[in-house]
Amino acid sequence: MAIQIKPETEQLVQAEIQSGRFHSIDELIVEGVQAWREIHRAKQPAAGPRRQAVEQALAFARDRAIDLGGVSIKELIHEGHHL
Repeated sequence: MAIQIKPETEQLVQAEIQSGRFHSIDELIVEGVQAWREIHRAKQPAAGPRRQAVEQALAFARDRAIDLGGVSIKELIHEGHHL
């Protein structure tokens, strides 16, 4: 990918690499994008924790799936009500 940047931006990038904080332009861009994502997530007050909880629940279900022998959870609950 070819990108065009202002001379001031190029000087800033070169200064960061020469200082040793970053080893390459790619590393600097990756760090910048990750920082932007963190800031962006922090600005979404309730969506982040809810999304994370849903992702954790889905991962839990996927990793610990229990074979119910073809019976759905709904059918299992229905049977439980008859006991």
